[in-house]
Amino acid sequence: MGAISRDLIVGRDGAMASRSGGGVHHGGLALARLGASVHIVTRVHPEDEAELLAPLRAEAVDLLALPSRATTTYRNDYGAREDRHELKAASDPIEPEDVPANWRKPDLVQLTPLHPHDVVPETAVALRGLKGLDVQGLLREPGSDGPDILRRFLARVDVVQVSESDLSALVREESPQRFVQRLGVKEMIITRGDRGATIVSARESREVPTQRVEDGDPIGAGDVFLASYLLLRVSGRDPVGAARGATRACSAKLEHGTIPVGFQLGEDT
Repeated sequence: MGAISRDLIVGRDGAMASRSGGGVHHGGLALARLGASVHIVTRVHPEDEAELLAPLRAEAVDLLALPSRATTTYRNDYGAREDRHELKAASDPIEPEDVPANWRKPDLVQLTPLHPHDVVPETAVALRGLKGLDVQGLLREPGSDGPDILRRFLARVDVVQVSESDLSALVREESPQRFVQRLGVKEMIITRGDRGATIVSARESREVPTQRVEDGDPIGAGDVFLASYLLLRVSGRDPVGAARGATRACSAKLEHGTIPVGFQLGEDT
């Protein structure tokens, strides 16, 4: 659940390309390729719907594309010394009444807001199942109401994912373990790129390494990780086992550009 994005990609050579993006794109494709029955609630300007949702429709996912006055658009510059992400346009919010009644009891919910007003926090209350939230879009765009929206989300989800680069903006001066203890977060995933991930709960913190892939496309890897992690958790894996499987999914995404058809996460060891 979240806005589909038009990603304007500025490469190392300065050339710009446009493609579908956002968590519903990358996470939805991953879940479909991993054999899940996928339902997506998103918002997009009607003129952009056919183009941006074509990859998801090709995977036969169930799509509810709500109209929006604008399509969420990001300019992602990978030509500078540090990656830069600029929000050029933001979609209308997804509210509780936007979710069909027969879609409200899934096994898992992947919430992927791309900006603070993408998915209303109360929408999570209307949904059953294991709920995971990637906080990147809530931290990336500054605003006076951003911290309040984030707090309201944290009280309504089970799994929180944050990248290492965004960690300090989330936990401030606290340690990750103290943060989850204070706010009652059940599981926190800290993604660390080619160094794997850290799984934090109130009781412990565990490091999970990953297989390094040279020259892979990292865009959407975090969404693939969260999608795979949630799927494995509802399939019976413990947090560390789910994270190990999710790192394998990310390695496959980096190597092939997306999860290959028929890809198997494999057994935990």
